[in-house]
Amino acid sequence: MARLEPRHTLTVRFFHWWNAVSIFMLIFSGFYIHNPDGFFRFFFLDMDWARKVHFVFMYCVIAGLIGRLYYAFATGDYKNFAMRKADMGNMIKLMKYYMFVSDEEPDFGEKYNPGQKGMYAAFAPLLIIQIFTGIILYWPSVFASWDVWIGGAKWIRIIHYIVAWIFVYCVAGHMYLDFTEGMANIYGMFSGLRPVKSHAGHGKQAPTAPGARAVKS
Repeated sequence: MARLEPRHTLTVRFFHWWNAVSIFMLIFSGFYIHNPDGFFRFFFLDMDWARKVHFVFMYCVIAGLIGRLYYAFATGDYKNFAMRKADMGNMIKLMKYYMFVSDEEPDFGEKYNPGQKGMYAAFAPLLIIQIFTGIILYWPSVFASWDVWIGGAKWIRIIHYIVAWIFVYCVAGHMYLDFTEGMANIYGMFSGLRPVKSHAGHGKQAPTAPGARAVKS
């Protein structure tokens, strides 16, 4: 049985699932509001219900963002997301592994690999854009000056819609990599633990069975 080591604190896990549920509900309700006759009509009774759900989870994601940022800076956890000069080159190695060009998973000696750091760090500014544009769309009369400054409701909706799709692709990619790399990743976000890796050296991974891929942290 693989030996386990601490991976995620309880606070990190709490905000992960809090924000995950909030983002999923915002995506579902948002696409229904955008197109009530589309696929997401199966999830909502009517437009009024979808707007209420979207409104509630808007506040949830604001609370989650503030809480996660406070934790990151109060504990120094933000350092895990800091990009280094070497990360651009390391990203190429990582993509080769994810695209099955290489069977060796790079070990960068950090909690998160370059792809994870880039995606997680981008979530904060993207959420701020969504919150900002969403509030203007919800209260156009209150924020009329901001509406005009950005270019009108049309452009605000376009920005809001594009960023929503960016979230969809990021979440889809995140889930794909988690499931393809093994259930240990998903289990770790519940338990806070992960199997200890065995490396022959930095950037080198102990041999695995033919066709098998090592558990990704």
